[in-house]
Amino acid sequence: MRNDIHVILDEVIDSGVYHDGPRTERLAAIAGERWGGFPIPVSSGTMALTAAFRGLAGEPGDEVVVPAMTFPSTLFAAIACDLVPVVVDIDPMTRNLDPTAVEAAITPRTRAIVAVHLHGLAADMHRLGSIARRHGLAVIEDCAQAAGATQSGRFVGTFGDFGCFSLWVGKNLGGLGDAGLLIARDRDRVAMLRRWVDLGRDDDRNRHDLVGDLGRIDELDAAVVAHQLELLPQWIERRRGIAAGYSAAFTALPLRLPSDEFDRPHTYYKYAIQTASPHQANALMAHLADSGIAAEQVYPVPVASQPAFTSPVTGRTPGHRRTPVPVAERFARTHVCLPIYPELTDSEVERIIDAVTGYYRGEGASSGKVLATAGRVEHGS
Repeated sequence: MRNDIHVILDEVIDSGVYHDGPRTERLAAIAGERWGGFPIPVSSGTMALTAAFRGLAGEPGDEVVVPAMTFPSTLFAAIACDLVPVVVDIDPMTRNLDPTAVEAAITPRTRAIVAVHLHGLAADMHRLGSIARRHGLAVIEDCAQAAGATQSGRFVGTFGDFGCFSLWVGKNLGGLGDAGLLIARDRDRVAMLRRWVDLGRDDDRNRHDLVGDLGRIDELDAAVVAHQLELLPQWIERRRGIAAGYSAAFTALPLRLPSDEFDRPHTYYKYAIQTASPHQANALMAHLADSGIAAEQVYPVPVASQPAFTSPVTGRTPGHRRTPVPVAERFARTHVCLPIYPELTDSEVERIIDAVTGYYRGEGASSGKVLATAGRVEHGS
């Protein structure tokens, strides 16, 4: 997209409009056509989550149920809004929220369920939605890794009260740096949310009606993401084609492969295989590295085991509640994410397949220059 992006950059610079301009409006319009609701382009996925938690209008100390396998932003955003994340385990097949664990964690203080669509696979929104309705809870969807994913033909981000997207450069759909998108379902909350992400302002840039944050998107990222939205379906199909090749080649290996549920087709932000042990995961990644292939773990540490929650620098542990998460703890140590992105060539895919199967045949790692990487390491979104 280099040439297209250069054209977009020139247009933005020539216009002299860098925020709150026609490109931001166009992104919101396209997202609204695709996903409905009331889209609000913002500066990051973290900002989208924070705005969604503010939109709950909950009381300090209210609880929100979150999965153990997610980026820390999911919890940090809740804590920033004086909410208490309650960390629960994941389903061993889908790696998403375990609905049974969610229901067991609900208390009178629970305000919302946060459904994180991990690695590009939709969480089970039918079951989670049923639990939420039964207990009178809000639903926030963390779609940071799953733009374009569906359940029963319906896009993620359209099931809950809020859909939160990271548009970080490394995502399936991303700008040139950090960007995000919040989709609200309640029209009555939209004006407040738009003010909050722009320092409390509305149409008058010199009037601040509430204490807000600087969370608006820039025009360049908005234009790039709008351009990519048109390309996203074909990119997802390429990712699925690569994943199908991997799965066919690895079926007989002692691995647990990603789940492609009958009503939830995977969009493969990551293709995560689960090995038999942490030692095997580390050995496989070392073998791949020796073969010129970069692999990674996303995420190697369950979120509530991060130092921010176990031994924070301030000496004060952020408010959160943990339930037993044995499935997440094992998955974190034993999984390996293989390279998967639309630009991979068929020959590179075959090289990756040969390296993985070669490891399980007990062959020595081959040398060679780097032909494929697992993508950029996950940064703040």
